[in-house]
Amino acid sequence: MVSIDFLVPGFSKCGTTTLCALLSQHPELYIPAEKETWYFSSDEFPSGAQEYARYFSRAVEGQLLGEGSVSYSGYRKEDISIERIGENNPDCRFIFIARNPISRIESSYREMHHSGVKFGLNAPYGLSECIDAFPAMVKDSCYFQRISRYVDAFGSGAILVLFLDDLYKQPQLELSRCFRHLGVDDAFQVEENVKLNEGSYKLYDTRLLRYFRNHPWFGPRLAKLDPAAQDRILKPSGLRRRFRKPVQWDERSKAVIREIVLPDTQVFLEAYGKSGDFWNTDFKN
Repeated sequence: MVSIDFLVPGFSKCGTTTLCALLSQHPELYIPAEKETWYFSSDEFPSGAQEYARYFSRAVEGQLLGEGSVSYSGYRKEDISIERIGENNPDCRFIFIARNPISRIESSYREMHHSGVKFGLNAPYGLSECIDAFPAMVKDSCYFQRISRYVDAFGSGAILVLFLDDLYKQPQLELSRCFRHLGVDDAFQVEENVKLNEGSYKLYDTRLLRYFRNHPWFGPRLAKLDPAAQDRILKPSGLRRRFRKPVQWDERSKAVIREIVLPDTQVFLEAYGKSGDFWNTDFKN
C-alpha cells in the first residue's frame, strides 16, 4: 500500500484540477498526471493497490505523495473513503477548495451534459429535472456538511480550506498557504498561468443527437466511438455544441437551493473566516 501524504479531495467543480496542476509544480510534491485515481472510493478497494502504486512510480525520493480524487468528498462515497484513508494514512493532510455554490451547480449541470456520453447518461435539459436526476448536484454543494465528516475523522488541524476566488486573485499567497500546510518550502514560486477544465469548453448534445443516441439502429453505433472521437466528429456538424448561454434557473431549482444549500453556505463561510455576503448568491435569471 502506498502511503499518501496529502489529498485534494474536493469540492468537485470548484477548481481542484487547477489547484493540483499548480501544486504539482513544487519539487517537493508529487501528484500523478491523472489526478483522480478514485482509489479509496473504488468498489475494487483494496485489490487495486498495485495499480494505485503505479500512479506514483515516477516520484523521486523525498517527495510527498498526493492526489485529487473529488469522489472522496462526494456524499455517496465520503464515508467509506474517510474510513479507508484513516486506516491506511492516519496522518494524511487535506486541502479543500470551494466556490460560489450556485456557480458550482451550474458547472455540474454543464459537466453532466458534457460527460453523459462517457457514462451513458441522458442529462435532462431543464435544471430542476437535472437536479432531480442527479442529487449530488445539490448535496455536494453543501460544503459544511461534507467537510464536517473530515474534521470529525482527522481534526481541523489536518484540513486547509481555500476559496477559488482567492486563488484567482492572489495565487501565490494561497499556494504558499498550501505549502506551509504540507510542510514544504512555502517560498517556491509557481507558474501561475494555469486554468484548466473551464466550463466554456463543455459540450452538450442537441435534441437531434439525443434522438439518434436513443435510436435502436444509430445508438449502438454511436456508442462504439469513444467520447473524444464523438466530440471530434459531432462538434463540426453542430450536433455537439458548446454552452454559450447562462444556465437557466427555474423557480423550483431556485427554491431547492434556497432551502437546502444556502443555509449550509452561511455556516461554511462563517466557519472558514468569510463574511456571509462573500459570495453573491442571487440567481442570474
